[in-house]
Amino acid sequence: MRISRRTVFLVLPLAACGPGAPAVTEPPKLIHGGWIREAMQEATVEAAPESIRSLNPLRVWRVKYKGPQDISSLWILYPSETVAFEAIQKMNKGLPVRPFYRGAFFVVLDAQGVPAQALGDFQEGVVKALP
Repeated sequence: MRISRRTVFLVLPLAACGPGAPAVTEPPKLIHGGWIREAMQEATVEAAPESIRSLNPLRVWRVKYKGPQDISSLWILYPSETVAFEAIQKMNKGLPVRPFYRGAFFVVLDAQGVPAQALGDFQEGVVKALP
């Protein structure tokens, strides 16, 4: 069987759009519900919780959002949603945090002193903010 050049040109661009590359590459500036990114600093992999460092994050940020309740968070970008899901399974749940994932992002909210309702609203806002 012979593959024409036309076929190769059609297949290559589609392969580049596959699940290997996350669509969003940094934490959003706006989170549905009234949160606005106030500060964002890229961090090293060592900033990730020890229980999930071995999953090889692509990038890590410390992010603060201003809004109905100020939220401090750690955003970890993994190569895929599958790895972010694995992180939620491995995360040490004994810490005063609220971990969740959306797509390839694994997000750890600092829950200390933040009402559960605000944490839930923020998490729901992230779901709406990210594709």
